[in-house]
Amino acid sequence: MSNPWDILILGCGRLGGNLKAELETEKLRVLGVRRSQVKKDATFLSLDLDLPESWNRLVNLPLSENVVIVAIVTPDTRTADAYRQRYVGISARLRNFASLPGRSHRVVWVSSTAVFGQNQIGLLDESVMPMPDHWRGTLVKEAEDNIFEIQAKTTVLRFAGLYTAQSLNRLRNPEMRKKLNPESVSNRIHRDDAVNLLRRLVVDHYNHATTPELVHGVDRGSTEYRQIFDRLDGARPQIDSAEVGRIISTRFRAQMPSLRHPTLDSVLTRP
Repeated sequence: MSNPWDILILGCGRLGGNLKAELETEKLRVLGVRRSQVKKDATFLSLDLDLPESWNRLVNLPLSENVVIVAIVTPDTRTADAYRQRYVGISARLRNFASLPGRSHRVVWVSSTAVFGQNQIGLLDESVMPMPDHWRGTLVKEAEDNIFEIQAKTTVLRFAGLYTAQSLNRLRNPEMRKKLNPESVSNRIHRDDAVNLLRRLVVDHYNHATTPELVHGVDRGSTEYRQIFDRLDGARPQIDSAEVGRIISTRFRAQMPSLRHPTLDSVLTRP
């Protein structure tokens, strides 16, 4: 048998690829599973996780005793059918895979704060029960429930909106602004911080350290879109945190890595 894999990343796209590179610096053997092929790299495996036969291949992979499975799946389109197929379908197959006889695979499932309804306001941390009012939140929550049924240790990581300096600049576009309610609250986390948080959780699971069952990946700068627009336009010197509205927070801030970009200001002031 070949050397076993320490980490299995299901859905190894941009976010998963960055995570893979970080984990490899920890001297971990990481296998990235994705639909598209990566030529001449044996640390990637091309599989379509929507297909049952792909999971039959995963069953035969050599996995280490401490293996951690990380799932970062993304629907192809923003439709109910696509979300049901990708989130609910893959989470159910992963639940069955991790629960096969003789297996006790730890799992980190990347979810979304979309589980909270748009009308659910206030300070929303991990203790608040989601009340989705849209098919998207309902299906994301159903996928989470599948993961919580796994008998081994699991963590569901709900990310707020992922962004980079480049994507933030799209909010300078007047047409983009028309699609957003300036009074609504933007909850976000920089992609670098998202990867750093994922890395911490995965390494802690691998080392059997104490890990929370549910974590919100969000920065400290939840704020109204109006303030973001004004800041980008140079009409205000800084962005203030929101005091009312739909504010995503986390109870595990002290246990997680320090944020490189705690607010949008830290990105906008970079040279």
